Amino acid sequence: MTDERDDHPFTRDERLRKEERLLRRPEFTATQRRGGRHVMPALVVYAAHAEQPWTRIGLTVSRKVGGSVVRNVVKRRLREAFRRNKRDLPLGFDLVVIARVGAGDADYETLERELLEACCNARKRARLPKRGE
Repeated sequence: MTDERDDHPFTRDERLRKEERLLRRPEFTATQRRGGRHVMPALVVYAAHAEQPWTRIGLTVSRKVGGSVVRNVVKRRLREAFRRNKRDLPLGFDLVVIARVGAGDADYETLERELLEACCNARKRARLPKRGE
């Protein structure tokens, strides 16, 4: 018996494809509006059911986190954590990850642990979409 994750092309490799990212503001706002939320010391994660069968991620790192170098380091670490662990995340969700002020001081392992925990907890709080939504 094969796992459905093995059948999906995006979970077979560890690349982060464009199709696995939220790119437009309406995608971010829709996920935040209808998604479940989980707050961690360095991250806030919103998770909402999506139409596509794979999980997508969108990152928000404001200037409150730090200067441009710090913000880019945080974004690279979060993308890497998602890329490495996407096989363990639930399928069919849109995730919006908002870095909090402490994210700039957090190391990779801390961000990875918080991302995985927050994604699973936010997924539990996500409400099922209504018909036509």
